[in-house]
Amino acid sequence: MSDTAPSGTAEAPVIGQEYPPADEPAAIEALRALHLNVHKAKPGPSLRGEHPKQHAGLWAEFKVRKDVPAALAVGLFARPARYTALVRFSNGRGADDTKPEVHGMGVKVLIPDGDGAPPFQQDFLTADHPVFFGRNVQHVLDFLKASVSGTPAAALASTHPRIVGFSSIPKSGLLELSYWSQTPYKAGAGAVKYFLQPVKDETVPSVPLSATPDGLREALAEQLTFRKQGALFTLFVIPQTDPVAQPIEDPTIEWLSEPVPVADLSIHPQKFDSPEHVAFFASLAWSPWHSLPEHAPLGGVNRARRPIYDESAKLRHDTTGTGAVVVTGRESF
Repeated sequence: MSDTAPSGTAEAPVIGQEYPPADEPAAIEALRALHLNVHKAKPGPSLRGEHPKQHAGLWAEFKVRKDVPAALAVGLFARPARYTALVRFSNGRGADDTKPEVHGMGVKVLIPDGDGAPPFQQDFLTADHPVFFGRNVQHVLDFLKASVSGTPAAALASTHPRIVGFSSIPKSGLLELSYWSQTPYKAGAGAVKYFLQPVKDETVPSVPLSATPDGLREALAEQLTFRKQGALFTLFVIPQTDPVAQPIEDPTIEWLSEPVPVADLSIHPQKFDSPEHVAFFASLAWSPWHSLPEHAPLGGVNRARRPIYDESAKLRHDTTGTGAVVVTGRESF
C-alpha cells in the first residue's frame, strides 16, 4: 500500500508529506476509547499501555557525529554535541522472557535549556522489528477489536500478515539486538526512519541468556553491573528517497534506502536495581511526540499515538499515585 495524494487531485505523492485519510479522526477516537477501556478494566494500578515490562532503565551518553550530511543536519543533529540520555529496555506485552515478544528500546535525549529550566526531552522509540504490524489507524483498530474479542492469533495473521514474526524469542541479549523506529519522522524538508545498531566488540564475550522469565534483565545486569562492560550503539537514519516505494502512511513497508549514521549512544557500566532507580524510570513518560519540531512524528500511527500515549501516562500516574517526573539529568540513586 502506498501513499496517495489528496482526493480530487492528480498530484503524485511528495517526499516528507503526510496524506491522512478523511475518516482517520473517527478511527483515532475509537482506538483511543477502546485502548483506554482495555486498561481501565484491569484490576489494580494501571501499567503502561504499551511496553509495560521494564527490563532496565539506564544512563547513557548521546553523541551527535561530526559528519552528518547537510540535508540531515537539523534539530538535534545540527551540530556535533554530547548529551545525557536515558535508555529503557522493555517487553511489548508479556512478562515472561521465554515467550515470543516485541522488545523495545526507548532513548530519551536530554537537551539543556539555557535558562536553567529542565532539559527538553527528545524521545526515540524503537523495537526489534523493522516494520509495524498495522497499515493505518483503522487496521490497528480492527486488530485490537479482534484481540479483545478473543480471536486466535492464527486467525489474525490472515488479516494482519505483518504480525507473523513480529514477536520473537531473542537468541542474544538486548544489548546485541538491532532496533527500528518502524514509523517515520520529519528530517528538515524530508522524512526518515530511525535504526539503532549495536557496535560489536569482538573482545567482549556475549552474555548467555538464561531460560527464566527475567532472563533479559539478568543478562543486562551480568554485562553492565557484574562485568562492568558498557555497550555502544550507532543511531542511523533511513531517508525516504521514493514517496511511493517508501510511503509515510503505511509503516508495514520497510524502507530500504542506505542508512546514514548520525549519532552514537554509549551505555555506561552501572547498577540499575535500587528501588529509587527503578521507580524513577518507571515513572517516566515516553512518546514519539516528545520531539523537536524538526523531528516531528509523521503518519497515521504516530498521529494516533499522541492522544493514546498522553492518556495512558495520565491513567498510570493517577492510579499509582505518582506524578510525572521532572527530569534534570543530574539524578543520583
